[in-house]
Amino acid sequence: MSLRETIAENTNDISGSRTKNRLTVQISYAIQLIIEFYTMDHIILMDYVEDVAIIESPDNPSYVHLYQVKTKSSDKQYTLNTVIKDEWFQKLYKNALKYESYIKDVSLVCNTDIVNNSKKVFVNSCSNLGDLSGDTNVKKIIKVIADDIGVKEDEVDLSKFFFVRTTLTTDGHKKEVEHQFEDFLLDKAPDLQLATARTLYKIIYDELDKRFNCEIDENCTDVDEIFKKKGFKSKDIESFISTGLAIQLPTTDILFDRYQISSIKEIKKYNMQYSQMKMDLCSDVGLLSDTKKRIGEVISDVMELDLDDLPSILEKVYTECMQRDIIPAAFSDEYYLKLLIMIMIYKIVYVNGGC
Repeated sequence: MSLRETIAENTNDISGSRTKNRLTVQISYAIQLIIEFYTMDHIILMDYVEDVAIIESPDNPSYVHLYQVKTKSSDKQYTLNTVIKDEWFQKLYKNALKYESYIKDVSLVCNTDIVNNSKKVFVNSCSNLGDLSGDTNVKKIIKVIADDIGVKEDEVDLSKFFFVRTTLTTDGHKKEVEHQFEDFLLDKAPDLQLATARTLYKIIYDELDKRFNCEIDENCTDVDEIFKKKGFKSKDIESFISTGLAIQLPTTDILFDRYQISSIKEIKKYNMQYSQMKMDLCSDVGLLSDTKKRIGEVISDVMELDLDDLPSILEKVYTECMQRDIIPAAFSDEYYLKLLIMIMIYKIVYVNGGC
């Protein structure tokens, strides 16, 4: 049975929809995973299969990474007795068994330590339970798992199970991850503007939150529908980020200089559309991203022509876009569209050589 078929078969087990009093640490942790898995083709599922799940190669699902996120006030700790009584590892193990052939790793993520007799059960920030199978505390975990699923203790395989001690706190996790996300973007765009970073963070956070809260029929077996409602594909995340970085700068003053725009009337219209474009990053970033791709194709074609000044290239690209009828009505205003074209060409010529 393929991973896609396995996901469809187990759709009646929807974890987070049963938990309304959730904390948003799950979303912050998901953003950390987006950063970690950014170069891999994947889809991140919110509150489906587990609190957070990463499915590799979503068009043809291959492997799955599962994350169960537990939170507690930062001045408190979980005891091993509580963890065993509440069946943390038992439930996680049974859930992982459903996807056994496709599991890459299964992580219990906690923002506090687990202690037994006031001593840490896991001394490292990331501990593989398989490597600790001889530890007295881990033996207790193995025993309760074995009893729960009715197998011998030596049949319990924890080689892919991890305890992850996250630094995220219940009251400061959003700010902490926002700073991490800004650093991540700075690696991609050293000239990143703070307002752009905050806007992109908000977009990603809101998209994840929307999927976390999305209700889906527990009997749904349409994996594409599940991915659409509960998942956020890496290709879409990358598109959002690249679009935001592509139009974050330059300032209109620089554009007016490069494109030889001096008309007071035109400058006022461009400045008005520049403000609108910033607003669209928060609301229509998906549509704007698709539009940017279409414009990029036109720019590539025009760059092959014998045009050697920015004003001429701008006018040719604008004319081609209108003739090909590829621009949505929301972005078809002459000055809005020309502004977007100017920024994209500027990025190619002066910044990083790409759209």
